[in-house]
Amino acid sequence: MSQKNKQKYIATPVQTIFKKFADYRDVTLVYGEPIEVGLKKVVPVAKVKYAVGGGGDGNGGEGGGGSFSIQPIGMFEISPDKLTFTSVKNMQKRNVLILLVVGLAGLLLFRKKKRR
Repeated sequence: MSQKNKQKYIATPVQTIFKKFADYRDVTLVYGEPIEVGLKKVVPVAKVKYAVGGGGDGNGGEGGGGSFSIQPIGMFEISPDKLTFTSVKNMQKRNVLILLVVGLAGLLLFRKKKRR
């Protein structure tokens, strides 16, 4: 085969996307980089879902698509003497409770001032 007849290989955008997910489909998609605070480490955890697809006709026409979803789940806290997991749902419940208490206290104070 002569040099003129050889086609030059060029990575297409669809191939690039597939390669990225093939290379990184390990725990780094779910567990974030540890964050060190003193003797403690915090490791964020997320649920990652993705689906990609693509195709081509062999003559240069190609297409692809996909969807990606990343949802925080919680965090691991690692200290020299223990390992704990805190769920985002628990944090959300705590935050809602705090907002309700602060809101009710604000309403009570507002009503008390209004009566005077």
